[in-house]
Amino acid sequence: MRLKSLRSIAGALALCALAAPLAAETIEELDALSDRTQDEALGIQLAQEHASRGEFLDALAALERVLAEHPKSHPARLLHAVYLCKVDDQLGAAVEFDKLKRKKYSDAQWADAMAQCGFQQGDAR
Repeated sequence: MRLKSLRSIAGALALCALAAPLAAETIEELDALSDRTQDEALGIQLAQEHASRGEFLDALAALERVLAEHPKSHPARLLHAVYLCKVDDQLGAAVEFDKLKRKKYSDAQWADAMAQCGFQQGDAR
């Protein structure tokens, strides 16, 4: 019985360790991140860098900071919808696509975004 309790405790500790962040960000790093996302183009670039490494939650966070400062940023809004798909939030992505003005994007941009989400041309709009 005692061995079973120790295993339970060890399992709980292992789960706690997995939930803890691997690296904390310093105030300076957070300030630099905030500064970078104040600029629309730099913030979008940061999001794309995160996405290229498969860090889609960080990419979404960067885009949300860009959109807080530049709420009508069409490139940021389109990327935000695509990255929602990448984190398996198809419904959220569909809602975001529905809010977008199709005429603000080229046919190629729109088709690429829709394809990345696995949507047909008429699905989200």
